[in-house]
Amino acid sequence: MSESVTVKFDGQVFGTWNDVELSESVDDMCATVNLGVALPDVGDMQFKDLGLTPNTVLTLWAGDELVSTVRCDRRERSVSASSHSIKVAARSLGRELVDCQYSVSYSGLKLAEIAKRLCSTFKVPLQVQGATAVVPEFAMQSEQPANALINAARAANRLLYPTPDGGVILTEPTADAAVATLVYGQHFASYRVVNDDKLRFSEYIVRSFDYGESKARKGAAKDTGIEYFRPMHIVGDRMGQSDGASGRRAELERNRRQARAQRIELEVPGWHHDAPGAAKVWRINTQVRVVIPQEDVDSVLLIGDRTFKYDAYKGRTTQLVCMDRAAFVGEPKARKKRAAGVAR
Repeated sequence: MSESVTVKFDGQVFGTWNDVELSESVDDMCATVNLGVALPDVGDMQFKDLGLTPNTVLTLWAGDELVSTVRCDRRERSVSASSHSIKVAARSLGRELVDCQYSVSYSGLKLAEIAKRLCSTFKVPLQVQGATAVVPEFAMQSEQPANALINAARAANRLLYPTPDGGVILTEPTADAAVATLVYGQHFASYRVVNDDKLRFSEYIVRSFDYGESKARKGAAKDTGIEYFRPMHIVGDRMGQSDGASGRRAELERNRRQARAQRIELEVPGWHHDAPGAAKVWRINTQVRVVIPQEDVDSVLLIGDRTFKYDAYKGRTTQLVCMDRAAFVGEPKARKKRAAGVAR
């Protein structure tokens, strides 16, 4: 399989990058890309800006497979008597939903239609998988569309994350079988077990307002693992939630934070995993079986974050952040299973 990493823009193909990093998360609406190149001729200023402008759309490819579509956030050149390097920081097209502040209100539309209208306004491609419920009231006043959409998606147990074409997808946490099995010592040489306690709170209170009944609503959930007073109060979306919906939103926030606080991070070679027919790049919102016998881990986990890396010395590697799928569907975290017979 080709290890080439190329960037295409304005009819050009640029494949001589020294450093490439592409990160995606199921909790973010845009991918982030960092590129770096050292030019061989210090005195040659022909490619001093690579022809990039604030309007340039770049596509990032792993061999023949598209992995991201982005616009530049920052372009930086470093020049000395002996060196000339260029760095490019970029994000996928969904960045406009993250950066811009906008005002709009909708009544009685399904979540998918709200996402479609906002994405259409900002020219962000959108995919929707599955049916979505009606949102009684949705309003933003000089707010970031991404925050409002992500909160609405979480309230509906949906994910909203970036796609290779630069857009976003609105879908459920996957329930598909694991795409691969990764065994410590066979498929990865090191790992990190992360317990990030600062992400957790003792209680979660969601307050919202039911416009249909002109009534304040409240939902609550506790994290029994935090025994001291550490509250998080959340203002519910302007969409008319019942007490039950506010309670589920509080439970989901607790479960997500518990999962984020207890995760496994590992690095595997390459950007692809074996699959029937042809290898496929690692994707977020897919599941993988992780086996670490000395940690009593033999579990199917959801890939929540994924970072592709390339440098001239190590070639291509992938960093995976794996967590329990239950965190994204409003269920308590499942107990870990002890490793049994391990088969590839």
